Amino acid sequence: METPVSLSLIFRTLLALWVVHACFSKIKTWLHNRSMMRRNGCADVPVYPHKDPFFGLDLFLLYKKAFEERDFLGLNQRLFEKYGKTYRAHPLGTPTIKTMNPEITKYVHATFFDHFGVEKIRSGIEYLWGDGITVVDGDKWAARRKSIKPSFDVAHIANMENRSLASHVDKLMNLLPRDGSTIDLLPLFRRLSLDTASEFIFGDCLGALDSPDAHKDFMDAYFYAQRGCGVRLILGPMLRFLHRDPKWWADCDTVNKFLDQRVDEALNRLENTSSTQQTDLGNDRPLYLIDEMAKTTQDRLTLRFQMQNVFTPAHDGAAVTLSNAFFHLSRKPEVWEKLREEILPTKDVPITYDLLKTYQYLKNVIRETHRVTPISAMISRQCIKDVIFPTGGGKEGQDPLYVRKGETVEMNFRCTLRDRDFWGEDADEFRPERWEGLKPTWEYTPFGGGPRVCPGFRLAFAEVAYTMVMILRRYNRLESRDDKPWTEETRTTFQNLNGTKVALFPS
Repeated sequence: METPVSLSLIFRTLLALWVVHACFSKIKTWLHNRSMMRRNGCADVPVYPHKDPFFGLDLFLLYKKAFEERDFLGLNQRLFEKYGKTYRAHPLGTPTIKTMNPEITKYVHATFFDHFGVEKIRSGIEYLWGDGITVVDGDKWAARRKSIKPSFDVAHIANMENRSLASHVDKLMNLLPRDGSTIDLLPLFRRLSLDTASEFIFGDCLGALDSPDAHKDFMDAYFYAQRGCGVRLILGPMLRFLHRDPKWWADCDTVNKFLDQRVDEALNRLENTSSTQQTDLGNDRPLYLIDEMAKTTQDRLTLRFQMQNVFTPAHDGAAVTLSNAFFHLSRKPEVWEKLREEILPTKDVPITYDLLKTYQYLKNVIRETHRVTPISAMISRQCIKDVIFPTGGGKEGQDPLYVRKGETVEMNFRCTLRDRDFWGEDADEFRPERWEGLKPTWEYTPFGGGPRVCPGFRLAFAEVAYTMVMILRRYNRLESRDDKPWTEETRTTFQNLNGTKVALFPS
């Protein structure tokens, strides 16, 4: 009869010891942090006043409401205006430093690059993303980047010289109306981007410009699988068990099967090619990323996950950028006219990458498109060892800032790109002329920065610029057929909910 009492006493004792240990650890950590801050002259940043001091569910629910009301970008801007350009919060119990300070972005991406990683905050999506370049750190990340960077370094030139890009844009041009009728350009740009990205990455064009329903089962599964990954990342390690969607697992299997077929095709091509053959920029054959990667490894899982990690940002980025650019241009006829004045003197010259680089105003239009309507809003890194930033602390951001191991730094470059302190009072306005004489550094990071900068930014510029030049050469006028403001829709990117409804009038 005494045994239950004894067990109860043991349980209460163990519980008490755990509480004492937890309190002692908290006090020890607090004392260590205070000591580090005092020794290094650090000043802390403002703290978000959570109503839920334990799990920060109030902020999570605020974000959820903003997503539903398509006000996520606006909410972030209002929070920074209220609490400062850098503040601490702990949504879903995760200690987080939220910032729009470009100096902190520089410290995380470059100065103290080795102090930050992504593996833990991007865990939970391994079934689809595996150990690809965007979800790993350290030596594994370096090896993954080494296997793809050489191809990206030449692809923007190679795929112009062998007319791979031109062949897809020619198909797009044939789909554009020539009678001034209304058309939504976003679906067409998306079909173009799917074809260019799939051919470059897989070595197998999806044929979306030939038929909007091409590979529909794969694309439907792909988008659903990506949404599920987003849910799992938001839930985090503690709440990920709540995501029990069997359709997500089935669609991941569909995507993985499709990618495995592309891997097998690449390995077969490699086997049938001389082992001494090198990439030749003068070759009529397009450059395929999967073929170049297969020269360094024949591991099927590694190749599959690398393709997945590259295809996700590549297939949508150029399409949304083009859509946003034409959204702005349709409301700024004077900018359209200025672009044509720059481009028409060379309208009979073959389009090369070198020619595109000479169009300074076109480059400014693309830069301004990325600034006003970036395709992503933020990027996060987790601190993997304590670090002292020279600045960023205090209310004004001028004091040293102590970042603790385990904290997440969330860099909101969408708000940085609208910061009136740098861009001026008209920061919300689309005005390409602002780039004349303006040379931002870490205030402008639409492709990230430092060692992890997006390797495909030149390729994206080439596709966007080439497509814009082709349309500008053929059409002398562009009109908006939609009076609604740009309204955010969140997928793997931020895009306009209403697309890009315009009318084009040929020369």
